[in-house]
Amino acid sequence: MKRVNLLLLVILISSELFAQDAAALFEQGNAAYNGGNYALAVEKYEAILAQKQHSAALYFNLGNTHYRLGNVAESVYYFEQAKKMQPLDKAIRNNADFASNMTLDAIEELPQTQLEALQQNILVSFSLNQWAKIVLCFVWMTFVFFVLYRFSQKIQFKRLFFVLGCVLLLVTIISFALTQKKQKEEKQIKAVVFNQEIEIWAEPNKRADILFLLHEGTTLEVLSELEGWSKIKLANGSEGWVENTAIKTLN
Repeated sequence: MKRVNLLLLVILISSELFAQDAAALFEQGNAAYNGGNYALAVEKYEAILAQKQHSAALYFNLGNTHYRLGNVAESVYYFEQAKKMQPLDKAIRNNADFASNMTLDAIEELPQTQLEALQQNILVSFSLNQWAKIVLCFVWMTFVFFVLYRFSQKIQFKRLFFVLGCVLLLVTIISFALTQKKQKEEKQIKAVVFNQEIEIWAEPNKRADILFLLHEGTTLEVLSELEGWSKIKLANGSEGWVENTAIKTLN
């Protein structure tokens, strides 16, 4: 029992030391950034990542630092990482847009209907966990109203509870569908082009036709992988194959 307690104590002390070290490195990185020493700032921030410490603030600062250094791919990559952790943060989204403007490839997204745009705006308003809680809340509310309908004695109340129960049931179904779509989006694998220029091939080999070129900083979706190649899809719907070494996936 004493050995177990001793081991727990060692783990707790080590965790505390790592946390203090990460906080110190973060402050040193901030000081280097504010002093214009961006290379040193990157070194300090990456030392935190080497400790397996992750946060939206850390990725945001790395994105800003690489933006100052003119590193397009790195800047886009770290801003995208920050967006995954804090998708509603306006500062992160704005700076991510600035970084994307440095890329050479102007890829227009597929046009959306007003309903699709509204649906997307609603989706990004909550995290997947929040959507799950919303659905659970609506399920309970629907159940409560149907119970009230079942045991209510007065006709006017029965009608009211029945209507409210039906409305909440519809809202629950819609919320569940949105949650499923959110879950699907969360499972998407996104990546950033890190090579200055890459060729997108029709098949996963260099004997196939070259479909188009992409440049550093362009974001894309990874659909599948095959023997060192990735099948990718762009926001405009274009698809093709690229060597894995040319891109870096988001965690």
